[in-house]
Amino acid sequence: MILFYVLGITLLSAVVAFKLLYKDSVKAKNRLASQWQLFLKAQSLNDVKGICKFGTQLVYNKHLSLHQLNEMTDVINAYNEEHPELKKLKAALFNKKRHYNRELH
Repeated sequence: MILFYVLGITLLSAVVAFKLLYKDSVKAKNRLASQWQLFLKAQSLNDVKGICKFGTQLVYNKHLSLHQLNEMTDVINAYNEEHPELKKLKAALFNKKRHYNRELH
């Protein structure tokens, strides 16, 4: 009897965890377009703090495309010499790019 309770609780926990992860993924996908527009607006206004803020949000969004990643890398490389506060973002972009370009076995 206890075995059924343990299996039931485990199954319920797995279903709840999956549902929460799925909801988070959907929210991230829906936020991508607005975050991208805010990043482009910050770039056009030469707002380094905005570029750093929205760029960081975009890097950690798992729905970011390789094209967007390359465009962000170009923007950050253009600003990097003048603004050392973008070093963390540049490192995060480099790591994300390595993740995209990894070999899958």
